[in-house]
Amino acid sequence: MEQTQAQQNSPFSLDMAIDYRHVDVVDGIRGLSVLMVLWFHFWQQTWFMPNYPTPFLSFLGITNLTPSHIRWVGYLFVDMMVLLSAFCMTLPIARSMLLGERVDAAATFYKKRFARIYPSYLLAVLISFGYQLWLGSYPTLSYAMRDLISHLTFTHMFRADTYIYAPINGVLWTVALEVQFYLVFPLLVKLFRQSPPLFWGALTGFGALFIYEYALKQTPVNMQVNQFPTFLPVFANGMLGAYLFTLYCLKVPYKRVWAVFFTALAILAAVLIRNQIVSAQMYREDKQIWQLQHRIGLSLCFTLFLLSAALSLKPFRWLFSNPVARFLGAVSYNLYLYHQRLIVLLRMSLGFRSGADVSAAGTRMQLFLTVEALGLSLLLAAVLTYVWEKPWQKWILSWGRKPHPEINTETISEERT
Repeated sequence: MEQTQAQQNSPFSLDMAIDYRHVDVVDGIRGLSVLMVLWFHFWQQTWFMPNYPTPFLSFLGITNLTPSHIRWVGYLFVDMMVLLSAFCMTLPIARSMLLGERVDAAATFYKKRFARIYPSYLLAVLISFGYQLWLGSYPTLSYAMRDLISHLTFTHMFRADTYIYAPINGVLWTVALEVQFYLVFPLLVKLFRQSPPLFWGALTGFGALFIYEYALKQTPVNMQVNQFPTFLPVFANGMLGAYLFTLYCLKVPYKRVWAVFFTALAILAAVLIRNQIVSAQMYREDKQIWQLQHRIGLSLCFTLFLLSAALSLKPFRWLFSNPVARFLGAVSYNLYLYHQRLIVLLRMSLGFRSGADVSAAGTRMQLFLTVEALGLSLLLAAVLTYVWEKPWQKWILSWGRKPHPEINTETISEERT
């Protein structure tokens, strides 16, 4: 019996083929990844760790549920965010390779990337820099100018005083990392088109060589752990994953039995990710050493989850593509840029010098500060996304474009990262 449109749009409809042009789970997975990083940063400022008794699961040996591992290693989900960026940017390339679709020229690609990230990034840098000037955080004018200029040019990761010890917002290193990937992406695409598997092997091999033969031999590893070469395997997984996803959707007819298989595989991948997180939390030495040693393996688990979730049953996909998940994905960039600084300001405004002080004030204060910071972070992210980011993005993309009489330029869409 043919389904009605309402039945097809229902999250409980099982007979819905995969849309390879818009991967519906990406927004939710991106939003969830930002929340994991957010939880890690919030815990640093509050020491709040909820514990949920589960007597109904005692027969399984589970007496309580607590996200205790995330408080130590939630930053690992930055790797998932990087993976998603490579995945989304490669989707049009995969369609070009398999369907012959046209792709943007390098100049257009750079323009879109600039429009996507720089307006919000610039605002975050200037706000943070102005605040640090007001606090008197810079001992000399030359240091202040070096910190500002290096952040505006995405070069702050190359010096310890502008990266590890910089007064400006510490989370901005990830944007610099992304920009480095953007700069070489057109060249990588040319190599990728020759042979995706060989490209993946070469890029992963080069990244592994840098990690094990250089980064892990440094003491300490804090300057090397997040440098661009250590993320090459993550970028490689995202690019190959986009190609395999598109290839599967085009070559394999949708069948419910395969969707059931991929749903089970996604659950298995989630368990593997959880085990990796537990392993990182239990590591007794410098956890950044664990991060370097396991970056490739963790990225493979993230890739397995992303691809399996994207090909799973629609009810499972709905967990990452419902309206709340789409909202989190839409505001995730600004949420990531501001959440850490915001909770620090809130803690200081309440007179607490550290997370230990908040913890000593009791659970109610920990909960209050966490909920307040989350609510204000989401509100600020939403306002900046729709009042600042998107209008600037639209203006930059329209600048210099000659309107076509038969095309409504406002309806032209692009892949989001």
